[in-house]
Amino acid sequence: MSHELIKIYPFGGVAEIGSNMTVFETKTQVTVLDYGILFPYDDFFNLNYLIADTTQLNTQKPIVLFITHGHEDHIGAIIHFLQDFPDITVYAPRLARELILSKLEKAKLSYKITEYQEDLKLSFDGFTLHPVHVTHSIPDTYGVIFSHKELAILFISDFKFDLNPSFEAPFNYQKIQKLFKESSTTLAMIDSTNILSEGKTLSESDLLSDLEKLISKKKRTFITMFSSNIYRLKNIFQLAQKHKKKITTIGRSINHYLDIADKTGLINISDYPIISFDSIQNYNDPNILYLVTGSQGEYLGATKRIVTGNQKNINLTDKDQFVFSSKPIPGNEKKIYQLYNMLSEIGVELITFKDMQIHASGHPCQQDLMGLIERVNPQNYIPIHGETYFLRKHIEFIKVNFPKINPIFLKNFTGVSFKDGEFKYIELKEQLPHIIHGNLIKIEREKISERRKIADNGIVLVSLNHKTQNIGITTRGLPSIIDQEIPKLKELIDYNAFVLNKKRDYDYTVEQVRIATRNFFPQLLGYKPIVLVQMV
Repeated sequence: MSHELIKIYPFGGVAEIGSNMTVFETKTQVTVLDYGILFPYDDFFNLNYLIADTTQLNTQKPIVLFITHGHEDHIGAIIHFLQDFPDITVYAPRLARELILSKLEKAKLSYKITEYQEDLKLSFDGFTLHPVHVTHSIPDTYGVIFSHKELAILFISDFKFDLNPSFEAPFNYQKIQKLFKESSTTLAMIDSTNILSEGKTLSESDLLSDLEKLISKKKRTFITMFSSNIYRLKNIFQLAQKHKKKITTIGRSINHYLDIADKTGLINISDYPIISFDSIQNYNDPNILYLVTGSQGEYLGATKRIVTGNQKNINLTDKDQFVFSSKPIPGNEKKIYQLYNMLSEIGVELITFKDMQIHASGHPCQQDLMGLIERVNPQNYIPIHGETYFLRKHIEFIKVNFPKINPIFLKNFTGVSFKDGEFKYIELKEQLPHIIHGNLIKIEREKISERRKIADNGIVLVSLNHKTQNIGITTRGLPSIIDQEIPKLKELIDYNAFVLNKKRDYDYTVEQVRIATRNFFPQLLGYKPIVLVQMV
């Protein structure tokens, strides 16, 4: 008798990098891997982030949310998920669990988050879910294997194939090999982030030599990097300690991650010569190492404050060195190169990943993928965690290098079902992500459109008093030259409101005043501002 063993469909994170959410639905259970955020491509309108639409999730079955690691594009939206589905079961590894609990505490919410380790086994509908330890740019990162006698599915959205990491075990490909051998059909769902890079991803241990050269210099040193890279921070701490440097941190993000890392035992802060920024006696001391946030040129990041001279007690000189232990995320290049230019104007010694071996990606390049695939030998293969162009290139990579493997192309809201030993496509209705703004509030897209129009064209506010025939006009975002035209505009509004449409109803009069006001501006400005009219 034929039966559908499992359905797999992503709601986020496929054909995009961010907003990760992949659903594995079996006969009696829905397992969701991760629920993260996607940052807007442009910094405008005070938008916080985007999250996947979950309206098509099958709520008739128990839901398990299984978190693979603690990056924001995998846990950043979990508060929204728990508010929408309060009765679910949540599993998370040690570091991610503490980061999630911190988010919940900030939002004044309380949910049980069960911590797991690699020996966990969750059984349902003939499947067993096995976490598998992988290496990445944040500790406690796991892939997942759904193991069944008919089908084994490997899912790793973020990893580097590191067999010589700092402070943690190597990538556990042996567990994948063992579980794959127990199933008649195998499927791998694999990270596409670095598919365009032909080489091999560096290990954190590969950075030690160049980092030590920089830290050992007798000059004031600033290092900016991703705050979640706990093991790189730990390597820097050890090198600073070796060379008798004191360490201080600037930025909420790095302090937050260090507090969590200390709480989980990943770093024992008391073991290192860390001093608070406010307790420093001489901020120009060449024996102080400053670890700062804002490696991506963020507007409120410590790096930008320091470079622009807006960080208290810090004034850069040509005696300093500034180390960017990171790579620009696509889209951030312009902001970062502005900082590079400003540092160069001051004369600061600037060191980037192009100058020295000081940054390692958390994602696999082509050689890493080759090494993993050759070891686990999946029969079927789905590229994930990448924009559409990356996914297509990943498909090409598999066809060229592993012609016996069957590649399957997915995108958000397109999935596969496994039935009678075969994968078949399933289509869901595509849903745009929700936009989160302000205090974790969803904001409608039409409201964003309104903001864009106001930002582009400015706004004119007209208030009318029907009884006294007084007219008030306020403009925002318009050139100052308009101020001298306000008397003429008042005459036009007076005529439309209290002469031409004197006997018409309020709504009709308000609309005619709005139209007349908008039409007043094109000859002056070349465009029409947004006009709001109120009559009392």
